[in-house]
Amino acid sequence: MLLGKNIDGDTIKSLIDGKVRESVHLEFKRETYGNTDADKKEFLKDISAFANTLGGHLIIGIGENEGGAASVEPILESVDKESDRLQNMARTGIEPPILGLDIKPIDIDDKNIIIIHVPRSFNPPHRVIYKGSNRYYGRNSSSVHQLSLEELRQAFGERRSIEERAKSFVGQRFLSIQANDGIMPLPEKNGTLVMHLVPLLNFGMERRIDVVKIKELQEAKSYFNRIESPGWGSQRINLEGYCIYHSDTPCQAYTQIFHNGVVEATSTSLFKRYIHPAPTRRDRSNWRFFSGYDLPLSLIEAINDYMQGLHALEIMPPILLQISMMGIKGIEMGIKLDDPYHVPPSYERDVLHLPSSVITEFRADEDYESVMAEQMHFLWNAFGFERCNLFNENDEWAPPN
Repeated sequence: MLLGKNIDGDTIKSLIDGKVRESVHLEFKRETYGNTDADKKEFLKDISAFANTLGGHLIIGIGENEGGAASVEPILESVDKESDRLQNMARTGIEPPILGLDIKPIDIDDKNIIIIHVPRSFNPPHRVIYKGSNRYYGRNSSSVHQLSLEELRQAFGERRSIEERAKSFVGQRFLSIQANDGIMPLPEKNGTLVMHLVPLLNFGMERRIDVVKIKELQEAKSYFNRIESPGWGSQRINLEGYCIYHSDTPCQAYTQIFHNGVVEATSTSLFKRYIHPAPTRRDRSNWRFFSGYDLPLSLIEAINDYMQGLHALEIMPPILLQISMMGIKGIEMGIKLDDPYHVPPSYERDVLHLPSSVITEFRADEDYESVMAEQMHFLWNAFGFERCNLFNENDEWAPPN
C-alpha cells in the first residue's frame, strides 16, 4: 500500500481495520530500536533500504497478526526524545544523508507511535557507515536485502539519469524561450532573466500535481507572483500547468508552475535602458544595464516565495536552482548609478548560464538568502568581481551603506 506523506491517526486506524500487510513501501515495528550497535545498524539498514528503492513509511508502534497490521502498541519512552534519537542516528550513520527524511510522533487515542517517511532518493545509493559498516541495502516486497553489484550499478546510474534529465529539461525550456516559443511571448529588447526550480524527486518519479491545487494555493497565498512584479496580474490554467503572467502586451514577465512541480520564472523588466546622456569617459546614452542592487533583492524575494509555495504543495527537496540570462551582450552591471563618471563592467556574450545550486531542505525561517548569495557570487564573477559585496561573509544580505 502506498501512503501519502501526511499520515494521521485516521490513516493508522484504516491500516489496522484493513489488516494491511507490509510491502515494498511499508513496514511495521512493534517496538522502537534499541541502543546496541546491532539495533542501530538495523534501523539504518531499514531506512537506507527504503531510500535506495522506492521510498515508503516505517511505522513504529504497530503490532501484527498473521502478517497484517493488528494493533497500536504505544511507545513508552518520550516520543519526542526518541524521534530526535532516531533522527541523529540517521544523520550520522548513513552516507550520503537521506534528504527529506521525516520522523515525527503522532497520537492515536492517547497512544504515541512514530511515523518515519523515507522519500525515494534522487541521490542513491545510500550506505550504512555506522561503526565501520560499509553496506548498501534495498527492499524487495516486504524484506530487506544487501544490494548486488548490478543493483549498485543501476542505483549510481539512476542518480546521474535524474540529474541529467532535469538539466536537459531546463536546457530545452531555455531554448524555447530564446526562440520566443515559451509559455508566453516576451519582448526582445533589453534582455531576459530565466529562473528554474526543479524538484528532483518529483522529476525522477514523474509525479503530477493537481492543477486545481496550484490554482487554489495561488489565489489564497500568491506564492508564485512574477519576479519584480508584485500584485495580482493575470493567471490561468494551461496545458503545462498554471501560469501567472503580466497582462500587458507584450508580456513582461510570467511564472509557470508545471504539472511536475517545476517553477519557471521569467522577467524582462530587470533589464533597463538608460536614455539620457551622461558626461563620462565614453558615450553612455542609450545604454543597457541592470541594477546590481535591485536584481539580487528581487530574486531573494522571489525564491523565498517560490520555496514556500513548493513546500505548501508538499513537494520534497532537493530542488535544483538554475538562473540564466539571454539577449544581454554588452549589458552593464549598474553598481554606482548615481556616479556619472563610474564606468560599470559589461558582459560581452549574448547568453549567461550561472552554475546551478541544489537546495537540500526547506528552511524553518523560510529564508534562502544564502542560496541566492551563491548565485550572485557567480553573477558578479562573470562581471569581473571576486564576490557580490551585497552579502556579508556569512552570505547574509548586508549591502554596504
